[in-house]
Amino acid sequence: MRRSLTAVLVLLAAILLPPSPARAAAGDGSPSDTNISFVGRWNKTNASAYVPYWAGAYLRTGFTGTTVKLKQRNTIELWASIDGKAYTKFSGSGTINLTPTPLANGTHTLIVSYRQVAGSYTGDAVFQGLTLDSGKTTVKPAARTKLVEFVGDSITAGTTSSQLAVTDYGYVTGERLGADHTQIAIGGMCLSETTDGCWAHETRYWMSSGGQAGTDAWDFSRYTASAVVINLGTNDKSHGVTGPDFQADYTTFLTRIRAKYPNATLFAMRTFIGRYAAETQAAVQARNAAGDANVRYIDTTGWLPSDGLSDSVHPNDKGHLAIADRLTPILSSAAALCDTASTTASTSVSASASTSASTKAAAVKVWMAGDSTMANASACPIGWGARFAPYFTTDVTVQNSAVGGRSVQTWMYEGNVTSTKNAAGECALSSTAYSSRWTAMLDASTGIKSGDYLFIQFGINDGDTNCPRHVGSARFQELLGVMVAAAKSRGATPVLVTPVAAITCSSSTAVGNRGFVTETKNVAASGGVPVIDLHARSVALYNQLKLCPNNGDYTSGAVGAFFCNDHTHFEAAGATQIAGLIATALREQGIGLAAYLK
Repeated sequence: MRRSLTAVLVLLAAILLPPSPARAAAGDGSPSDTNISFVGRWNKTNASAYVPYWAGAYLRTGFTGTTVKLKQRNTIELWASIDGKAYTKFSGSGTINLTPTPLANGTHTLIVSYRQVAGSYTGDAVFQGLTLDSGKTTVKPAARTKLVEFVGDSITAGTTSSQLAVTDYGYVTGERLGADHTQIAIGGMCLSETTDGCWAHETRYWMSSGGQAGTDAWDFSRYTASAVVINLGTNDKSHGVTGPDFQADYTTFLTRIRAKYPNATLFAMRTFIGRYAAETQAAVQARNAAGDANVRYIDTTGWLPSDGLSDSVHPNDKGHLAIADRLTPILSSAAALCDTASTTASTSVSASASTSASTKAAAVKVWMAGDSTMANASACPIGWGARFAPYFTTDVTVQNSAVGGRSVQTWMYEGNVTSTKNAAGECALSSTAYSSRWTAMLDASTGIKSGDYLFIQFGINDGDTNCPRHVGSARFQELLGVMVAAAKSRGATPVLVTPVAAITCSSSTAVGNRGFVTETKNVAASGGVPVIDLHARSVALYNQLKLCPNNGDYTSGAVGAFFCNDHTHFEAAGATQIAGLIATALREQGIGLAAYLK
């Protein structure tokens, strides 16, 4: 984990750019456009060109029209997400077209994250503005009231993950929380200053760029963190830092950060390879003993799966997602502590405790979109969504908008899906107007809000070969992606659910029988959102209950008690058990909503 000694180009970017023009008007796409939110540590001394520092700085805005382009000076690599879709990598200089295929005319969202100038990479990370269609403007993005700082080394910078900072656990966690976030991290960093010159957060955290572009002090009034998550200690050992020195430096570091952010919750993570675990926890205990109860230790033991590393130290994409799955619910509960300025006697958060915290976030709403196996009913067929609410405390409200017989497309475009296929083999739309149920969810006043959850389960009816229900694989993923993006753009957490299995027996063993399982997982992976494999979990349940073999009689015995008089839909008892599988998955996967389970 080496850190850069060659990033003087970033300093030159701030020095050599042309003089600043007069302040621009909101909406014109210039760096000083107030409709653009610059998150993290940015050099804004030149109003015509802003420079991002550290790994996790990004810009966020909305825009109208069909295209958007970036104005860059020299060559740079970056990642951009439009309308909440998966990040796409771009590289170039001058004008970089982020929409080579024009979008539908309307209002869109945009996030841009530049590759960090570090190590051997010497790109020119300088934002000089946006170019939009003639007569179009930027739009102020939805407000995010919280910000999380992730402080660390190359692990927190996303080194070896596919898209670096964007696929890092900190970035993914922040997006899942619907919060602003930034990664104050450079590869190779230590906590403690060492005689052999390891770049140390105890001195460089306080600098604007950490020393990459000068040593000027960061102005902490530029933003206020709601939480600070620290993951340090992986590198200090190889630089000769002793346990007592590390503990003392960590205690001091926490004390100094508290002075900058009096109301933030501070988290000290056990390094994923366990270095200085005892010393890190002791530093937290020292701060608690000094009267600061809003400092917590996070025990990360067992968080990384066996195939979650790209080498002996750095998580790969799967590893970062596994970390985010565990970390998100911990931070979700901490957000409420910051909001209410309350304190807690609990100073340690472990993997097992993270989803059962007694202090919970504000009341949330669960929205549900799906077919008959999820839909509300009082008699057979009863969807599992009808039996979901009883698993939660009264802080959770469930709005179940699942409808029987629907594919994802007929659910979204009710009445506008025709009985004929287009040239792509998909059911043609007579209108792109959304259904009333999807429109209601998207309503800015009464629909999905920040902190809510949207559960999405389709794939049973979509395999119909005939219109209007037929949906092909690519179209299925596209439409699920639209729903995921809509939820994320509103600060909600989308949870994708693979289609629940029907009962199909191979001798005495229940086997899987649904399509679109892989497609559902693909959308979750590309969108960085949780997925519950209900298909696999339901098959396992059927085997546990020994529902196979059966002679096709669904009216009696264990099968009759579980299913309606078919092999697909549920009696009340079956729906309740399927809902229980979802509740169990919430706990096991560390999804934030698990904090509200009874």
